Amino acid sequence: MSEVYVYALLGDAPAPDAGAGLREEPLRLVRVGDLLAAVGEMSEPPAVSEATLRAHDAVVRRLADGVDAILPVRFGAVLSESSLADVLHARARELSEALALVAGRQQMTLRVLGDAAASVAPVADAASDADAGPGARYLATRRAAWRRAREVPELAPLRPALEGLTRAERVTRHDTAPLLASVYHLIDRGAAPAYRTAIERFVSTDVRVVATGPWPPYAFAPEALG
Repeated sequence: MSEVYVYALLGDAPAPDAGAGLREEPLRLVRVGDLLAAVGEMSEPPAVSEATLRAHDAVVRRLADGVDAILPVRFGAVLSESSLADVLHARARELSEALALVAGRQQMTLRVLGDAAASVAPVADAASDADAGPGARYLATRRAAWRRAREVPELAPLRPALEGLTRAERVTRHDTAPLLASVYHLIDRGAAPAYRTAIERFVSTDVRVVATGPWPPYAFAPEALG
């Protein structure tokens, strides 16, 4: 069976003028149950370069323009059609739920910049008190680290302005000044101007925020193709 390069999972069939793949190969759809994968014939992944990454993104963007829901697949995913079918079948429920989440929506990316020393620390877990036992302290430390990796307390003053605009959030903490965190927000299509306005009005003495997008929802796509 032929090998294919997988660009994205789709909630519905794209427009017929979605174009070709990054190597100018014809695009086609592979259906597994209710899931659709946009693929191109390719025996090995392309070399990683700025040009090929941009070409991959261009294909994903064209597909996104023609469908209501898209889950971009990471660059370089080449596998047999049978393996693709196995993965989609095994993770059908998770992927269907992810497609439902991103339907009619796009991603905005927010970079949080500032001095790590001035960054607002999350509230400590009560169980980390010195009176707690070693097991409780260990679990408290793990919980605090888990929360810290997913929280952006620096954005607390901005959140009221974003209420009603963001539908979901993903966070990557960096804590290496000046980049403290990357925050990915899922917004309704067409809401980007209002989102940018809220960001532009945000004033803080501790951090600066820079918004880019809208993008296809890369940060909200499960790692479906390992």
